[in-house]
Amino acid sequence: MTAPDRTERRAVVMGVTGSHAFAAGALLAGLVRHDPWFDGDVVLFHDGVTAAQQAAFLRLHPAVHFVPFGAADAAERLGLPVGHPALAAVLARGSALMLAKLEMPALLDRYDRCVWLDADILVRGPWAGLWDFDALAWRPLADGAAARRGATLALLPDLGRATPVPVPNGGVVGVSRRLPAGTAAALWAVARRVMLETGADTVDELAFYLFAASRGVPVTRLPMALNHPVNRAGAGEAVLLHAIGPHKFWNAAPLRQLWPDWRADQARWVAAGGDGFDGPLLLSDVHPEDPGLLMQAAAFRADWLALYDALRDDLPMGLQVDPRLDRKYMRLTFAGLPASRHLRLSAAPNPRRIVLDLRLARSVLPRALEALRAEVADLRPEGDAVVSLPRDDLPRALLTVTAAVLLG
Repeated sequence: MTAPDRTERRAVVMGVTGSHAFAAGALLAGLVRHDPWFDGDVVLFHDGVTAAQQAAFLRLHPAVHFVPFGAADAAERLGLPVGHPALAAVLARGSALMLAKLEMPALLDRYDRCVWLDADILVRGPWAGLWDFDALAWRPLADGAAARRGATLALLPDLGRATPVPVPNGGVVGVSRRLPAGTAAALWAVARRVMLETGADTVDELAFYLFAASRGVPVTRLPMALNHPVNRAGAGEAVLLHAIGPHKFWNAAPLRQLWPDWRADQARWVAAGGDGFDGPLLLSDVHPEDPGLLMQAAAFRADWLALYDALRDDLPMGLQVDPRLDRKYMRLTFAGLPASRHLRLSAAPNPRRIVLDLRLARSVLPRALEALRAEVADLRPEGDAVVSLPRDDLPRALLTVTAAVLLG
């Protein structure tokens, strides 16, 4: 294989706080892995990336440029005091780095094209097609998401829509020298208005959209594969997979298991001297990361859903099925009673039987067991408060226990 011919000056642009250097490091490792001939620059806007972390970035790619950018910088570009309530509201939802992408047009005195990548993106294949655009590029929002911006856009009626352009997802945005002169200042001016006059969350996305729409700047629509949400069908075909929302490749058990290439990229970052993610793992209680435990959980869920489907019409009033069905038992709670007072169903060695564990108050347990013995002929003790019974008798048993507990 030979390196492609590249004559343009190009830059990948990212923005992270110091605590998320690991995310940008893994992203850079993925970019280099899938395009070992990338000879452009990486511009990293940051707020606190240490000298040691900077050295790790440079080991992955020798042309990384570090640009400090914080709340004071954003306030200066917007012409607002740092403590302005509108700016404070935006910063409370994230950090100033979400606004750093508005700086990209100012980089075009050094580069022909710049592409912004959010740090929660996983590179899964060759990404050279990302540079194929005219003046601006982004992936359009889905129709429903775009429609929800309508009320916000109506607050700025004088920014007329000179041309139909798509509302962007701001995770991947491209800019080129085909933009008109003065774009950098104009974009920040639009962002200021969005911030002061609408109170919108997505200041960066709306600023790009309103700038392009009001001035007739052409926008290249990036295909879904170049900015694909992890929770949409077709994610397996993505080149750039975007973990939009609180669940990321580093902190969510399903994503860590489904996309182990992110961990491989983080390992490359750590090998270069970077610090890895060491925070809590989310969703592991409902989606174990270990494949064997995940298979167990799926099998339990399938079994209990089948049982619930069979019992649905016969469940007594006042008895509620715990939605957590990925365990070796199904828990049923009583309306109005503490969750500690409940029943547990679990499988018996004989598939025609089921085990019923009565976790009831001491004052209620004897009465419930006595009622069960009177109603279920083939009741077998398995412990002080545990019995097994034929599955066919389970609806009658649950009704009997519920009456004993709730009616006394």
